[in-house]
Amino acid sequence: FDYFHELVVQEERSRFFCPGWEDGIDGANSIGVPVILKYGSDWMKEEVLPPIIRGETTCCLAISEAYAGSDVAALRTRGVLDAKGENYIVNGTKKWITGGMYADWFVTAVRTGGKAAGGISMMLVPKSDEVQTTVIKSKYSSAAGTAFVAYEDAVVPKRNLFGQEGKGFQIIMSNFNHERWMICVVCVQRARLCTEEVFKWAMQRKVFGAKLVEQPVIREKLAQMFSGLEQCTALGYEVTHAMNLKGPQSAEIGGRIALFKYSVTRMCHLVADNAVQILGGRGVTLTGMGRVVETFHRVYKVPSVYGGSEEIMADLAVRQAIKAFPPHARL
Repeated sequence: FDYFHELVVQEERSRFFCPGWEDGIDGANSIGVPVILKYGSDWMKEEVLPPIIRGETTCCLAISEAYAGSDVAALRTRGVLDAKGENYIVNGTKKWITGGMYADWFVTAVRTGGKAAGGISMMLVPKSDEVQTTVIKSKYSSAAGTAFVAYEDAVVPKRNLFGQEGKGFQIIMSNFNHERWMICVVCVQRARLCTEEVFKWAMQRKVFGAKLVEQPVIREKLAQMFSGLEQCTALGYEVTHAMNLKGPQSAEIGGRIALFKYSVTRMCHLVADNAVQILGGRGVTLTGMGRVVETFHRVYKVPSVYGGSEEIMADLAVRQAIKAFPPHARL
């Protein structure tokens, strides 16, 4: 299997058009499991992964905090080895953790050293009485299991560390590429479904004695939606092909995926706005013919924040271009 197979899986599950439920049942695992697959020790792959794959347990990725979102290096959750050097004692909080309400395992970013990125480690924290979760209600359904997670003297065996102590920041950054790609694939599919609904409506709705689509202003809005959607779809296929050839962690792919995410979330803004304008009152109605458009307009903004905000994505893409700029290039 390659990343095009996963692309199809992500697209098809998006057809439910129940974003919160989709993220709760699949999104959390999709961003947490890759860390275990790539950086987990043998015992994790033998004992933790099989029940997750069978659907018996779940895991989530716990990085964001109230004080550290895009600025990952500023996180405060701390892990300190006990006197025997056998277990880490973890204290701190995480916020906006998708799937946290259901998770049996928390792939957690913890500060084990000094300040900045060099002091961060990644560890697999089991659910326990010392790991408490509280639901966070956001713009989409609570079925996503979005949680505030509190670690209060949580005991984490030393063997639960991913890789070496102090190397967690590199793991976080490498895992972001797949997470962002997955977010983009889902967003493009939802935008496509929303556009399909709008196109159907424009073809059947009659206003002033003619089909809605016969109004030039409506065709202009549809053209904007079609254009943005097809551009992002093409970029997505190109990025997915590059991931198959060079892997999601190659030096060239980070900026490309960042640009992909920025393009997709901007496209979703345009699609959501035009869709509501074309559907009118139905576009803001929770049920019936406008359900898909209303849902899309209500939740489309969420992906422009999680997984790296639009501003961070745009900046990363340009900084990567600057880094690769030929030093002797001149006008």
